[in-house]
Amino acid sequence: MRWFRLLAIAVFAAAAAAEPAPKSLADWVTMAEAGDAATDYTALRMAYAASEGYDPYGTATGEKFNAIWPAFKAKDCAAVLPLADEMLKADYTLVSVHVLRSDCLRTAGEAARADREEAIARGLMNSLQDSGDGKSLKTAYVVVTMSEERFLLVGLGLHEERQSLINDSGHLYDLIEGPNEKPDGPKLAFFNVDALFAGMARQFQNSGPPVP
Repeated sequence: MRWFRLLAIAVFAAAAAAEPAPKSLADWVTMAEAGDAATDYTALRMAYAASEGYDPYGTATGEKFNAIWPAFKAKDCAAVLPLADEMLKADYTLVSVHVLRSDCLRTAGEAARADREEAIARGLMNSLQDSGDGKSLKTAYVVVTMSEERFLLVGLGLHEERQSLINDSGHLYDLIEGPNEKPDGPKLAFFNVDALFAGMARQFQNSGPPVP
């Protein structure tokens, strides 16, 4: 029977070797940049949450966003585009930055690149919106950054007045409550924030013990 066991091990090893390795964040970004229709934007977002450069609270992009938005409103695309490039290198999941970049590229007459950026923004947005409806814990939107949570709140017209962190069945949720600028808009929304807390825990572990 020894030969049979060895054969079985060889078959399983060959099968494992034949399975494609999970794509990295860089792989997904390369596909998105190439306009590849097979780009899985949910997988891209999750790969970002698992990456070494993961920045769930946008500390690396916050100041740049404060600069890029006024520049965009002033139609200063010469300032917008390099800022957008820097921000997307830090966090490729920023839907609004892809939108600004697309608009400026179109203004510059680069229609093909503008279309690509618009498709990336749409892919990321659809992935985010299709993750849930925010009406309950079971149907909470799944977000990987606070930027995504804020993006959805703006779309819903919901202004944050109260925030609660809920631990339910091993999952963590943000409950956001407040007034809505839309007459029939929701007054609350649930967000699954597992990825944010997992990322922060991983970063804390990797940082090692504090130096005395």
